[in-house]
Amino acid sequence: MAVAILTLASLATFDPQDPSFFSYASAIDRQIGNAVGRVGSELAGDLLGLLGLSALLVPPALFLWGWTWVGGRRLTHAWRRTVGLILVVPSLSLLASLLHQLDLVPGGRVERPGGFLGDELSRLLLFSLGRFGMAVLALAGLALAVICLSERPLASFLSWPSAAVTRMLARVRSAVADWRARRAAAPTVAGPPATPPAEPAVEPAIPPAAPPKAAKEPKSQQAAFPFLSPTQGYTKPSLKFLDAPPAGHVGSSQEEMAQNSLILEKKLLEFGVEGRVTAVNPGPVITSYELEPGPGIKINRIVALADDLALGLKALSVRVVAPIPGKAAVGVEIPNQHRATVHLREVLATKEFANEALQLPLALGKEIGGSPIVADLSQMPHLLIAGETGSGKSVCINSLILSLLYKAEPRDVRLLLIDPKRVELSVYNGVPHLADKVVSDPRDAAKRLQRVVLHMEERYKLFAQVGARNLQSYNRRMELEPPPEDDLSKGSHRGRLPMLVVIIDELADLILTAQSEVENAIMRLAQMARAVGIHLIVATQRPSVDVLTGVIKANFPARISFRVASKVDSRTILDMNGAEALLGRGDMLYIPPGSSKPTRIHGCNVTEVEIRRIVDFLSTQPKPGEFIWSLLPSEPEQAAEDDEENDLLYRQAVEMVVHTQQASISMIQRRLRVGFNRAARMIERMEREGIVSAMDGTRPREVLVSRAES
Repeated sequence: MAVAILTLASLATFDPQDPSFFSYASAIDRQIGNAVGRVGSELAGDLLGLLGLSALLVPPALFLWGWTWVGGRRLTHAWRRTVGLILVVPSLSLLASLLHQLDLVPGGRVERPGGFLGDELSRLLLFSLGRFGMAVLALAGLALAVICLSERPLASFLSWPSAAVTRMLARVRSAVADWRARRAAAPTVAGPPATPPAEPAVEPAIPPAAPPKAAKEPKSQQAAFPFLSPTQGYTKPSLKFLDAPPAGHVGSSQEEMAQNSLILEKKLLEFGVEGRVTAVNPGPVITSYELEPGPGIKINRIVALADDLALGLKALSVRVVAPIPGKAAVGVEIPNQHRATVHLREVLATKEFANEALQLPLALGKEIGGSPIVADLSQMPHLLIAGETGSGKSVCINSLILSLLYKAEPRDVRLLLIDPKRVELSVYNGVPHLADKVVSDPRDAAKRLQRVVLHMEERYKLFAQVGARNLQSYNRRMELEPPPEDDLSKGSHRGRLPMLVVIIDELADLILTAQSEVENAIMRLAQMARAVGIHLIVATQRPSVDVLTGVIKANFPARISFRVASKVDSRTILDMNGAEALLGRGDMLYIPPGSSKPTRIHGCNVTEVEIRRIVDFLSTQPKPGEFIWSLLPSEPEQAAEDDEENDLLYRQAVEMVVHTQQASISMIQRRLRVGFNRAARMIERMEREGIVSAMDGTRPREVLVSRAES
């Protein structure tokens, strides 16, 4: 690097009168004008005399080589760069000598711009190639040298001219579109003209899509399920209990959408990405701009510019959908400056929610274009929800519960609400749809989930006795063929059964308290409960792998993610990035069952006042009978003939637990080859008899009887 600096100083202060090998006119006693002295004059004179103007490449080459060596960096493609250096020096010397012969480059301080090397090459090639051939050869050598010295592929150099022309045309087109937009917006400031102008008006560059039409509110009396008769005296709540959306348009204006379109195109051009906005889809919270990339533009380049686009548009975040399914375009979702609120009443009043084919409709919200999104829980058949605190997860759960309360009667759908946080769902106590009181204790919640598992197994046994494949078939058969009296006397339930929806507001608290019991119960319900009409809605604010285990995720194909803290959490819940860039306050990504592409939805908003109105109204409605958890005869009556076998298995289980000093349900299942419920009942019996301790959080049960005492 020091040699490079000295060489550069020598060349910069070169004086043709200084002594050197190629200069004989200077006197010996003349003062040397070179800054590096006699060595500098010799070095500069020899380099310029030998190489001409190509000598100016020597200092940067030496400096780069020294920088690489001092920094301990490895020189990549060394042979390729060596070939480039060998080509660039004679090519540049030949070109400089040729231009000097044509009087296009004056000599000046350097008498021969091509140096000795360039003049000799010119003399040797003049007869065989001529001056034109030498010029072509020199330019080709320089081009090949640049390719060898750079790390860019040859295709990038070949596409550069067309890309430059394309960028120039795109800038011209953008300027014309900007001028047209300003010209079209000018008459709108003074007001619309009384008569149409003589010339046709210039259409805006990006015509926004028309907002979806609001559907009319359905009648207050909705039809029940086709095989069920309405409950006598029960009245469904009216939409008047919910707040109506305010009048007036809230969202992006025409000028804002046109301005964002121009900024988007210009910002992409700054990074060498050509694109044209072909359509705009305004929504209540965000606006989607359909961008058609130019030829040869990879969509990954647009995805990588999401943060830069957000900076240029002064937006909170920008999400890029690449590509839009079914279209040759990339979606760029930009938040609106004035955000609209999606009210629950708007979605409940649509024909999508009033569709009688939906057994368990859930009002999720509106998509980015403003169309309502209503999903059927019976087809999911289970739903997993995740989102950080303040992202809108609890409001979403309340809107889902109210959707079920508005659609179904208590005889059709019963709810089991588990609220470890104790403050979110306790307001629903007193609603006739509840199968039991709202569960707040995590330990009690684990027992209730095991109780639901037992209820599911009894439903399967009951369906097998009747010959029904699912809940709809069973209820239809009960309506058409009432059970005989002798069957009723045996103690088995033969009446119609409602659907059961289990809603867990915070799974993380249950996992921390009783992980094995909760995880096993959720796994069994998620795998088997659909056919018997039992469905799960599980929510958590900690979408980590220790809460959402692989066993749980595998059985929840339908998932909703609100804003999360990191990309890791987004991949945990959705198996992809994107949830970390959401806006919060109900902004969600929804993956329906059977699909891997998420849909962006703006969730419904419902206030505590609205919830209290509906709960107060439903509390005055006639309540059905208690939910029947036990559908089959009690265990002593049902298994009277198997008491000896049960006692023998129980004694074996006690001996095994005392001998191993481990009270594990899974161990009893494996060694005695019994089911989960039977093994759980054995452990509970041991707890009552003082053989094992009660559950204490995530710690295993303690065996209270030693081997000596047994």
